Amino acid sequence: MAEAGFSFNRPYKPFGLNVKVPERTLKQAGETLGNIAKAPADPLFKFLEENEQVFNGDLNFQINRISAQSFTIGSAMRMEDEKMNGMPPSFDMHF
Repeated sequence: MAEAGFSFNRPYKPFGLNVKVPERTLKQAGETLGNIAKAPADPLFKFLEENEQVFNGDLNFQINRISAQSFTIGSAMRMEDEKMNGMPPSFDMHF
């Protein structure tokens, strides 16, 4: 006599079948799941992208170039200092 899903002249449908999920919600759920899957590797890829010069040798080349420039500039400054001020004093620390 009493039906389980009585409603006013509508056929009975279980809860899961009568709910329509909007397309936008499905799209957002897909993006969220994709981001969750990518999340563990994302910091690694950002690190590799930011430090690409280290791994392809450009940074080593830059360090060597700057070191050579520093040596050349320091040498030129020491030579000019000797011209202007004479040789640096040397003290005999042995008594």
